[in-house]
Amino acid sequence: MRKSTTEPNLEAFLIRKGAVDEDLWKSIEIQSKGTTAEKIRSCMLIFQNYRNLPREADNILKKLASPTQPEDVRKAIATGLVKDDVQIPGGLYFDLLFTLINDSNRQIRDTIRPRYESFIMPMVRLTEYWQKYQANLFLTIANLAAQYQQAISKSLSRFTTTFSNIAKVLHEPEFKDFEYNWLVFLSFDKMLLIYKMHKMGKDAEIKQLLIQQSKDKEYLKHFIEEMNASAIFKPRIPIIQDAIEAYETGKHSLSVPVLLTQIEGILWDYAERQGITFGDKIPTKTGKTKELKSARLLLKETKLKDQLSQYLSQHFLTKIYTKDFRHGILHGRNISYNNEETSMRLLLFVRALLDICS
Repeated sequence: MRKSTTEPNLEAFLIRKGAVDEDLWKSIEIQSKGTTAEKIRSCMLIFQNYRNLPREADNILKKLASPTQPEDVRKAIATGLVKDDVQIPGGLYFDLLFTLINDSNRQIRDTIRPRYESFIMPMVRLTEYWQKYQANLFLTIANLAAQYQQAISKSLSRFTTTFSNIAKVLHEPEFKDFEYNWLVFLSFDKMLLIYKMHKMGKDAEIKQLLIQQSKDKEYLKHFIEEMNASAIFKPRIPIIQDAIEAYETGKHSLSVPVLLTQIEGILWDYAERQGITFGDKIPTKTGKTKELKSARLLLKETKLKDQLSQYLSQHFLTKIYTKDFRHGILHGRNISYNNEETSMRLLLFVRALLDICS
């Protein structure tokens, strides 16, 4: 049976990490500490081979773009950023633009200014808007894109129509209750498609599609590859692979509790990287303090609540970390959780966390 061309595909990722080229990575590390020419060469190698390098490559680019580095190195990075085929993630791209727009060298500033004004200034306004109204990230980006369509670079022109359409959709109250609004790793157009399927009453079809895609061999292969490139996820790969195997063979009584524990562990690992640790004293509205000892408090009372998507946090707090679900399963009281849909949802939630917590 041929798949409908309108069905979403979970493989729609902007930058997909592949297997790390260890020899190339070692060469880049050495050259990044060498002469000016070697540093420039290391930057170019990162730009050209980003998909096959560990995430530590981000730190090398950031370091070599700093004011303490040779001027020619900073110029080379600026030149690399304005090429149409640059293949680095948006977050790293924006970090480099922020650094170089304040460079002491006018030529460097002039080189990146067009990109900075096209991307960064709207993003600055987005951040201010978000902080003021605590808006959902999807909704804010959609609104902003609608306002700044003329300022978006030609290289992103194919996305403008999608942004305009999704801005209208995300204003709909029904989207707030859409059960899959937390799939933050989907591209906007794929999210829009499954939401339209929902409005057409095709919720059963959406569930089957997500189950099918979450078991797809190619999808799972890339999922593991991306986890392997993350310091937080890499040590957990053997455990998550066991959960995936149990999911694929229908042993949901095994996959569900394993995925539950890994979700919480990932959140705590990510929190520690933000300077938040289990047992921290956090202030309450009454002026007293309480100990940070639950994932619920972690997402409600710390800065993590502003770093995760609103819908992702909402789904965790209302559907996963609840007395009946999480507590019931892990404390042995709930024995009716072992079904395919529950496994699928938790596995996709782990995938959603990978985009944010890596």
